[in-house]
Amino acid sequence: MSYKKLLMALVLVLSLTSCQVQDDIKPKQAEVKETTETNTDLKKYSAVFYDYFDTVTEFLVYANDEKEFDQYKEILEKDLKKYHQLFNTYDDFEGVNNIKTINDNAGKKPVKVDPSIIDLLEYSKYIYDVTDGKINMALGDLIGLWHDYREMSLADEKKAAIPSEEELKEAASHSDINQIEIDKKNNTVYIKDPDIKIDVGAAGKGYGIKKIVEDLKKAGLTHGIVSVGGDDVIIGENPAKYDGIWKVAIVNPDRKSDNPYASIIGLKDTTVVTSGDYQRFYEYNGEIYHHIIDPDTNYPSKYFRSVSVVHPNIELADALSTYLFTVDLETGRKVAKEFDAEVLWIDYDFNSYMTEGYENLEKKSED
Repeated sequence: MSYKKLLMALVLVLSLTSCQVQDDIKPKQAEVKETTETNTDLKKYSAVFYDYFDTVTEFLVYANDEKEFDQYKEILEKDLKKYHQLFNTYDDFEGVNNIKTINDNAGKKPVKVDPSIIDLLEYSKYIYDVTDGKINMALGDLIGLWHDYREMSLADEKKAAIPSEEELKEAASHSDINQIEIDKKNNTVYIKDPDIKIDVGAAGKGYGIKKIVEDLKKAGLTHGIVSVGGDDVIIGENPAKYDGIWKVAIVNPDRKSDNPYASIIGLKDTTVVTSGDYQRFYEYNGEIYHHIIDPDTNYPSKYFRSVSVVHPNIELADALSTYLFTVDLETGRKVAKEFDAEVLWIDYDFNSYMTEGYENLEKKSED
């Protein structure tokens, strides 16, 4: 990317999410602008992790000393590993019953799981209800089908292809969320239909980050940012600035633009999540096929290039960013208002639309 060195000189990177052709380390989706203004005796520390949730995690902390920072870093990595393993759909881990374990036992037997999986699946059912079924954890077979074609196409462009209509219809036919039985008393999950697979991509990362931040705050962290891919939690105020504002830049999905930023907003003690069609995708016959699937069409959604959601609840912001990506602007505005979310939409012509509250956040970044 031509502006990478420039960005490193101008900003502190806090969210690595999207790449032009593959799922590796990706250009920045949200970044925090550096400042020379100071209002604190605290020291700034940062760390980067590459092994969790198939993305890059960046951690920025203002702490009294390195010993305090190391305490927070240890908590973060321990929790990242825990939730990465528990919510994993594709990999097995010794001694861990995770989402893949549940899927592997579909139609066979209930699987005893960690209580956090029970909580996540219960929350996913709630998200299913409030999104009229658009965000459906039972769509794992359809999502997995597109995932497999993407991996095959990226591995060998000569084999690039998209699923057939027959494959798509068959996968989508196994998506009844009521086939997933959750036993909270015994901490078990059972999928009655052997062809249904659970996918928690729309909520799992947000749930995990919420739990991680809760543990960090319990340990005493009051100023910092946790950024896992496109999910960013701003903890407290920016102690380096008198107004306490963190300036967060949202990446421009137009990679041909000279301006790397689509928007810069001023935030305190909240979260921002961005979903984009440039995060995980491949190209076939000149068409881009990304990872956010619209269950109404069984194909990648075609409404927007990017949707960013600002909301105090990272778990909800995570799910909303995916949902708002799969519905039209009019519907999205109604949903944003219902959940008191501030939103930036960028369409296929790179036109920007935003809620009134989001406009105010842009103004705060200019102060």
